[in-house]
Amino acid sequence: MQMLRFPIFLGLLGLAFGVVRADAEPETGQELMWEVRARLPPMPLRLTGFIRTREGRRNIDRALVSELRFGEVVPHMRFELADGFGETLTTARISWPEGTPHFQQWDAEGEPIPETDPADEIAETGLTWSDLSLDFLWWEGAEITGRERIKTRPAHVVEIPAPESHPHLTAVRLWIDTSALFIVRAQLIGPEGANVKRIDVDSIVEVREGMWMVKDLIIRDQKNNRRMGIRFEDVEELEE
Repeated sequence: MQMLRFPIFLGLLGLAFGVVRADAEPETGQELMWEVRARLPPMPLRLTGFIRTREGRRNIDRALVSELRFGEVVPHMRFELADGFGETLTTARISWPEGTPHFQQWDAEGEPIPETDPADEIAETGLTWSDLSLDFLWWEGAEITGRERIKTRPAHVVEIPAPESHPHLTAVRLWIDTSALFIVRAQLIGPEGANVKRIDVDSIVEVREGMWMVKDLIIRDQKNNRRMGIRFEDVEELEE
C-alpha cells in the first residue's frame, strides 16, 4: 500500500478527479456526465479525514474514512464514521450495479440496518448518504443549460431531474469545470424550485501536471441553516 502525503479530497468522495483535456466539447448533457464519471479515480483508494457540522454556535466533528473502488466491475464506495473518541458510529456501502445506486448500512455494533434510505441523515452531520456518495452523478436526463464562471474558472451548467427514489428533490444543478471536467458546485433543488443544499469546492490542489483534486468542500444546508465542511488529509492507494 502507498500513502500519498498531500491533503486532498478525491472528489467528495469522488467529486473531483480531473485531468486537463484538449478534447472536443461534449454535445449533450449525458455525454458530459459520462466523461465526468470516466475521470473518477480508477485505482482503489482510502481517504481519511473529518466532517465538521456547524449549527448556530454548536460544532459536531465526525471522523470519516472512505474507500473508493470505481475501477471495479461494480463500482462501489465504503464509508465509516466515528465520534471524537474514535468509536464507530455507522458504516455504509454504496454500489452501482448497472448504474443504479444500492445502499447498505451497518450500526455501531456491525449489525445490518434494513432498508437504508439514501435521504437519511448520517450521525448528526446534516449530510445524507445520497449527499456523501454524490449519487446524482448516475442520474439520467442531464441537459447542458449554459456556461458560467465559478471562482474565475469557466464551467458548464448542467441540470438533471431527480429520480423517483428522491421525492424530496426535483433536480440537481451542476457546474462542471470545462477543462478538468470535475464538479465545482452542486445545487440540490426541491419542490417549487426551492434551494435545499449547496456543495462547493472550497480549495483544490494540483497533484501532478494537469491533474487536480479537491482539498476542502463546503456544504450549505439552505433549508435548515446549517453549514458542513469536509476535509481529507491522507490518501492511501490500496492494493488491487
